[in-house]
Amino acid sequence: MTKATDKPTPLIRTVNDFMMLLKVMMGIVFALYCMSGITLVKPDEVGMVLRLGRLVGSNRIDQVHQPGWIWAFPKPVDQVVKIPVRQIREVRITELAAVTKENDLDYRDIDPVREGYCISADENIFQAKILVKYQITDPIVAIFNLANGFVGMEAIIRDFTICEMVKVAGQFNIDGILSENKKQISQQVQENVQNRLNQIESGLTLLSLEFEEIAPPVFLQKNFEEVNTAYINRRNFINEAQSLREEKLPGASAKASEKISEAESYEQTVLAEATAEAGKFNELLQAYLKNPEEISLNMIYKTHQAIIMGAQNMFVFPSEKDGAAAVKLYLGGADKNKALPLPPIHLYDDEDM
Repeated sequence: MTKATDKPTPLIRTVNDFMMLLKVMMGIVFALYCMSGITLVKPDEVGMVLRLGRLVGSNRIDQVHQPGWIWAFPKPVDQVVKIPVRQIREVRITELAAVTKENDLDYRDIDPVREGYCISADENIFQAKILVKYQITDPIVAIFNLANGFVGMEAIIRDFTICEMVKVAGQFNIDGILSENKKQISQQVQENVQNRLNQIESGLTLLSLEFEEIAPPVFLQKNFEEVNTAYINRRNFINEAQSLREEKLPGASAKASEKISEAESYEQTVLAEATAEAGKFNELLQAYLKNPEEISLNMIYKTHQAIIMGAQNMFVFPSEKDGAAAVKLYLGGADKNKALPLPPIHLYDDEDM
């Protein structure tokens, strides 16, 4: 017969149940702790495992894990570092830009303690707000050579950009900085910053460097706007003049060529006629030298013949003196006095000579 004392008391059963529940919970916690080392690397990231502060893997392929799941020991043994290598990050630099002030009177000068500025080659002051876009191209170099992670990366880019911007600005005049040299300046600053990043082996690559704002101080902006407007008007006038020149020049060239061709053709025609007339005159001269009396009579005859052929009307009426009949010719009408042309040279041909 079993004694009553052999049965577990309610207190003992409660303690046993609690211990069992505690073991189960500890097992679950331990399992969760072991699974905490499993990390998901997103599509725009790569992952690296640091074991007790050292990079796990003997080569780059083993050290850099592509997107997907990574298994590692839980902290503090392992630490999974995710680097967004396919992400384009931005650094907005306002240390060289103007700051918002309480009233308009404060804009009459620059407070070097609160706001930054640059000085051009012709000793003019301007302020700029710069946007830099960069990408992490070497995650191993970036994570080990730069302190404080992304904060350190952006701090280095910021410091290098400010330094190079001040240096490059001193090589250009203010007119070029505010207008046509903006792109050249941004490219030169970007190149200089990239060279300095490469020197310290940062693992960072600058994708672009743009001026969000570049302008003279507020109290001088009106004056610079007037100068810039005059420059733009000058350039527009030049462009319009060039356009008009390109529009009119082809037509003028064509007309000039046409006039030159007409003049050359007229020259050839006149020269040929003059040569022919000169030849006939020389022939007449030779004939005249041989027989001047006959040639003179022949020329008089030809002249009379040309006059009579050109007469329009012929009238016969008595003379005023003796009433004898007389003949008068009216050439070209009675109301016009018309000079008689000399008979052409060709009338005096060889047959008449």
